[in-house]
Amino acid sequence: MLKSPKLMLSAAVVLGALCVVSCDKAENIPNESGTQGMLKLGKQLENPYSVENMKQAWNNLQENNSSYRMMGDGISTTHLYLKFKPQNEDELNLLQQDSTLNLYTYPLDHEILGEGDYYQDPETPDSLPTYQYCAVPVDKVLPGGVSYEVLAELFIPDEDPDDDEGQRFASEEVTDALVDEALRITDNLEPEETHENQRMARKWRPAGNVKVWDDEMDDYIGVHGAKVRARRWFTTRTGITNSAGNYSCSGKFRRKANYSIKWERYHFSIRSGTIGQALYNGPKKKGNWDLKIKNGKQQYYALIFQAAHFYYYGHRMGLTSPPRNSWWKRQLKIAARAKSGYSSYAKARTIYGGADISIQAYGNSSDGVFGTTIHELAHAAHRELDINAYSHLVYNAYTYPCIATRGDCMDEDLGPTANNTRRLMETWPKTVEIVLTLDWYRNKCEKQNYDYHKMNWQKVKIEERPHYTSAGYDMIDDVNQRDDHNDDSYPQDQVEGYTIKQLESALKGAKSWEEWRENIKTMYYNPTEEHLNELFANWSD
Repeated sequence: MLKSPKLMLSAAVVLGALCVVSCDKAENIPNESGTQGMLKLGKQLENPYSVENMKQAWNNLQENNSSYRMMGDGISTTHLYLKFKPQNEDELNLLQQDSTLNLYTYPLDHEILGEGDYYQDPETPDSLPTYQYCAVPVDKVLPGGVSYEVLAELFIPDEDPDDDEGQRFASEEVTDALVDEALRITDNLEPEETHENQRMARKWRPAGNVKVWDDEMDDYIGVHGAKVRARRWFTTRTGITNSAGNYSCSGKFRRKANYSIKWERYHFSIRSGTIGQALYNGPKKKGNWDLKIKNGKQQYYALIFQAAHFYYYGHRMGLTSPPRNSWWKRQLKIAARAKSGYSSYAKARTIYGGADISIQAYGNSSDGVFGTTIHELAHAAHRELDINAYSHLVYNAYTYPCIATRGDCMDEDLGPTANNTRRLMETWPKTVEIVLTLDWYRNKCEKQNYDYHKMNWQKVKIEERPHYTSAGYDMIDDVNQRDDHNDDSYPQDQVEGYTIKQLESALKGAKSWEEWRENIKTMYYNPTEEHLNELFANWSD
């Protein structure tokens, strides 16, 4: 039975109200479509590491060398090449909870023809997670509840990790000869490769440096915490970049390897827009991979990653973490949308496979992208701090106003209750945005004279942003912007000396602007607390 247009509209409004929980529009930035697109794959290659091909290669060596014939046949399955088929985000998260799985969104036995920043299998609709490929030891216990297909049984005799505790198939010389022959008979030797020059080649360790252009610093800065992957067929070695962007992977290769970056860590993942894991498909090469990222979507991903990594894995000044990946909570997803618009955090989107956070700050300044990401993560952390109070705020600040106005709920004046609760909801993440962005640039990047946008929000007049106020940062800093500007249109701020951790703790149980203020008074002594009422009263409902 068809629903009436009125009912369909009402359902859409309710869903929109649930989804749009936090919004802060990037200012004066034109929309851009970005670059790259889906990764382009070529033909499927014959698999040199299949048990069948390895046995054939070993038979060939034995026929031509009597010493090999004396060694017998010790070739059997060591690994399985798998194709996982998650049916929803919950099943995908079951895989992502196992940090030992090196998951790829594209098959490992295909040519990679060109650039791309994501891959979605043509068989899977955009609304579902794409297939996940990996190779695992044959005795690996797999996550339950996710269907998979065994694409091939593998014999991998030449893995060379730093912590290798297993027994080799044979000596290094014999193992290298076997792999060379398997590559030859499957037509996978590259033009410059021969048996002789490869056997004499020294093994090398993937390493290098990853930096991103930061226009605030007017220089490249290290991308901290990125997991760089170097893959040769079914063997992956990984390295984590340090604060300078340097990395060194956990094993060695004899031949070229495919470098890549999957823009995620255990607790969060960045999507290429609304679909697809964001990727950087690097070169296939031998030797260090030094990467400098500037412009386009990859710079956008790197800046968002930098902020998310700092919030999750930095010291955070004691603040509550955003949702963390665990058996009862899934990995947080951040949709990096290549457009300018309203960024938002909305837990309700995840019900339908959407991302927790949508970032729409493409083309914004580097610190603007960083700060916007921090802002939306602060909403997610607020929900972690006190889900009951947070849910109450969401209903009064966004859900009910959006239903009542049939979706036209982004105005600055929505009535006393909505104005009051939205002011609290948005002032808090604006405070975290300012404080953590200042910490990043002043302390991590060592730019001591750095100020965030509009002098740390001290050049914002009362009526200019009545929901995204400076009140939180006003309680921390020692600046009275009304006196500084000699202008009554700025907030009167005679409060100072609170810590951001104190302000966050006072959020617990706060369901209104005034309750946050009273919690601060009750919980902490501060010599300027007599001016709290005056500060909060700058913004009326």
